[in-house]
Amino acid sequence: MASDSGSICIIGRCTFGTGIGAATYAACELLSRYYSISVFPTERHLRTERSITLPNGTLVTVCTDLSRVKVVFYTDVLWNGAYDFNYSLVPEDALSIAHVAYDSDELPPQWVKILNERFDVVLFMSRHLESVARKSGVEISVGTLPLALDIEGLLSRTYRPPAAGKVKFCSIAAFHARKGVESLVEGFIKAFGSRTDVELTVHSNLAIGESLERVKALIGSRGVSNIVISCEPLSDAEKNALIERCDVFVNCSRGEGYSIGPREALALGKVLVVTNVGGHNDLHPADGVFVIPATIAMPARYPEIDNLIAGRQYAADIVDVEKALTDAFQYVSSGRSEPTMRTRRELAAEFCFTRLESNYGELINTNLRSFRPRERGSRFTRLPTGLPAIVEDVVGYRCASLSGVDRTVVQAHDGGFFSVFNVFMSHLVWDQRDKRRHLVLPDWNVDRMIEREGTSKFVSFCYGRPGEGNVWSRLFKPLYGLTELDMDDAELLYRKGTAPRVLFNQDREPQLTYVHAYKLYKSGQFAGIRRQYHKAFTDHVHLRDEYRNEVDEFCARHFAGKFVIAAHVKHPSHALEQPDAKIAHVQAYVEKVRQELSARGIDEASPEWAVFLATDQDRVVARFRNEFGGKLVCYTDVRRTTEAEDARYDKIEGDRRRDEGFQVQHLVAANPDSWDVRMAWEVIRDAMTMSRCNVLLHVVSNVSTAVSYMNPDIELIFCSAEESAVTHG
Repeated sequence: MASDSGSICIIGRCTFGTGIGAATYAACELLSRYYSISVFPTERHLRTERSITLPNGTLVTVCTDLSRVKVVFYTDVLWNGAYDFNYSLVPEDALSIAHVAYDSDELPPQWVKILNERFDVVLFMSRHLESVARKSGVEISVGTLPLALDIEGLLSRTYRPPAAGKVKFCSIAAFHARKGVESLVEGFIKAFGSRTDVELTVHSNLAIGESLERVKALIGSRGVSNIVISCEPLSDAEKNALIERCDVFVNCSRGEGYSIGPREALALGKVLVVTNVGGHNDLHPADGVFVIPATIAMPARYPEIDNLIAGRQYAADIVDVEKALTDAFQYVSSGRSEPTMRTRRELAAEFCFTRLESNYGELINTNLRSFRPRERGSRFTRLPTGLPAIVEDVVGYRCASLSGVDRTVVQAHDGGFFSVFNVFMSHLVWDQRDKRRHLVLPDWNVDRMIEREGTSKFVSFCYGRPGEGNVWSRLFKPLYGLTELDMDDAELLYRKGTAPRVLFNQDREPQLTYVHAYKLYKSGQFAGIRRQYHKAFTDHVHLRDEYRNEVDEFCARHFAGKFVIAAHVKHPSHALEQPDAKIAHVQAYVEKVRQELSARGIDEASPEWAVFLATDQDRVVARFRNEFGGKLVCYTDVRRTTEAEDARYDKIEGDRRRDEGFQVQHLVAANPDSWDVRMAWEVIRDAMTMSRCNVLLHVVSNVSTAVSYMNPDIELIFCSAEESAVTHG
């Protein structure tokens, strides 16, 4: 349950079967995916409830104290007549956003007054209303946010093609003068008379004034039997079944602020006939969408708002209705509707929950998409350019004053560099699935690490020094549009952040850690995992310019036009991490290089290939140079174990050869005065360079795992200890 303090509240109609209730439903559902929210029903009798159940089953807490709310999203009618004061519910000091649909070319003066005095931002459901608002005198920030519709189920249904013998038209619209139902019926009769190969069903659960009686009288006077009129409540399932049974959905309205029915029909792939008014203009041009010109200006009268007249609406000429209906009939009869239904469904998808959820989410955290840049939102959304400043003024930088945890802080641990890096990447990949997580941040500050660990005696970590800030920023560009200062700001990291419950993420990604990495490499899912991690890597991990240039220049100088084999040869003390605790000897790599050349028909003496060596031992460099001469490429300014250090290791016997302390990072970590970000850069540089190669020869290694997703297309070839044993047996 959400606390009211520092929270986000939707104020709106919770009778969800209505169009205005659909706005509350969408706001509650989509904002709750990203934030802790509450709802304040404008229906008084619902305010005593503890929670409201949305149509999809989501429970939303009812707000009990609006004065403590930080952000209000208002979805009800702004003002519905002399006794409507719901707008006054909005707290004066909250960030207030109104979500509005309207169907004439001039806003009521009272609406303009309310917007300018009570709200910070108004978002209209269709773009045309932005200019209407400005002309009407709205001075606050305006933008467009389409009403999100719960139509994923309709989009996924099997398409029902038109049945032979009869084309079925239907319309679902209120029996209200401005909905144009009389014009539709008149146009249908003129187009088809009493023909039996066509029928029209007109349904509404709402009748205002005498419109329904006039429609019935019109049908009776013409003596037609192919028009069915109904006015009764329908469940969503019944309404959707009605649309699904038809071939053409029609709306002849004089004005539409949005228009839900046509979008639901598009989701089912139906052909549309609509007037070119308001929100309908987002639905054309498109294959199978027929437009009725609306050319007859009429006063926009609202009996339900004290008989208010505000602006003009535009009705269609009966001749134009007749023509559009005839064109749609011929389109369906000719068999053209089925091949084009995908186009209409793709258009409808622009208005579904999934497509619009990020647009709703970024109303409050305006940097939300920097974390999930592949979420493109709806192309019909246009948020105000000044929105970030307006939001920050109330809720603080990166929503600091909103309640709740919205970021994961992945802390450095005492491990090799790519152990630390892969842990960060794993949480980044997985937390992108959790929309309540808006950031995954690395805290590689050595001072904080020493404080957490209670010691500066590390076994492996040697990649930065106290007083240098977040090591991430010494190597990579800041994440998500943050600054270097932000990346090291403990307040920004931890005020709304928490460390992972399981540091190595093995509860969600059990095979990523080195203990199980061999199983990962051999699993059928590994190719997909590599691509999944690659997306997050390319979206977010960007070397500092000086480092990127160094790798680019090295690869251009040594790799251009060549087939390049990368060999990642690890110190023999890494055997503990390998299958059966046995590690491939250097000779296995040498032979694998030659096997790869032979398999590809490349002569070893040819200038068209090279081998890039990444290793932590000087002796391995010497061995490869002896084997491959000028074909060997490697970085020379690298701290590796020396011949003397390896000679001491060679004298050790038995299981002690697997102990920690002999690898280069162990030797450097033992002396805090030797810690240096340069140690991190050397291993990053090797990994980035290996990812530019065609083939990677490797063993179990955090480095190899990282290279596998840096370049998901590089061919991975595992070097096993068994092959070494055969070679030396």
